[in-house]
Amino acid sequence: MFKLLIVILFLAVVGVLFSGLFFLMKDSSDKKRVVNALAWRVGLAAALIALVGIGIATGLLEPHGIGG
Repeated sequence: MFKLLIVILFLAVVGVLFSGLFFLMKDSSDKKRVVNALAWRVGLAAALIALVGIGIATGLLEPHGIGG
C-alpha cells in the first residue's frame, strides 16, 4: 500500500509537469496556470521526498547500495 502511494504521487508529479508544459506552449491568456502548475509540482515533489524519507525511517522501504 505504501509503495502504491509513492507510485501514485510520482505519476501525479509527472502529470503536473506535462500540464505545465502544455500551458506554457498553448496558453496565450494572462492566467497564471503555468505558475500554479509549477507550484503544484514543487509541492508534490516535496511530499514525495518526505514520503520516501518516512518510509526509510520506519522500515517500510529498504534502501540498497549501488553495485553491492
